[in-house]
Amino acid sequence: MVPLHFTCRGKHMFISKLGVYRAVLTTSALAGVLALGVAVTAPVTAAEPLDVPVSINALMVTMIDHSAHHIWDHQAMNRTLDDPEWQLVEYFSIQLAGAGSLISLGGSGPADAGWVASEQWRTFAQAMSNAALMSMEAAKTKNLELLGTAADALVDSCEGCHDAFKPASPTEGIMHLPDYDHLYHLFL
Repeated sequence: MVPLHFTCRGKHMFISKLGVYRAVLTTSALAGVLALGVAVTAPVTAAEPLDVPVSINALMVTMIDHSAHHIWDHQAMNRTLDDPEWQLVEYFSIQLAGAGSLISLGGSGPADAGWVASEQWRTFAQAMSNAALMSMEAAKTKNLELLGTAADALVDSCEGCHDAFKPASPTEGIMHLPDYDHLYHLFL
């Protein structure tokens, strides 16, 4: 057999082809035994459902409504947005898009389990996420017309859901921080 020549850390090394085959077979066999051992000792279990530790109302006021208002407020400026403004639209659109899935998991509020059990609830949550994805695309392409369409779709999903599930406001005593409403002067 012709030995293989290679350099390791500056030293010249030689190994026969038979030695290479033995090393590959030994490594493969060891990997197989380890994989079998892991499979035997650590069975795969189904993931436990996630518990959301706060109420959907808390998420609505502190995350969803806040993010939605940034989309609506930037759209309502009715002018060309600069790059940092488009970045804000994209940022809050991402939050809102993910929030649709989050509020479909439930929460710790007294009405949460009933809401998420409803097909209508899931439809509104998905519509909110879809509107946010449209807003995100508007931000990426800097398309004011698409941002307007997304903002309108977001209004439809929010108002439809509130009419069906939360006609009285506030619930659970959760309200916006007073300073948030004070920020609206920035957008007028």
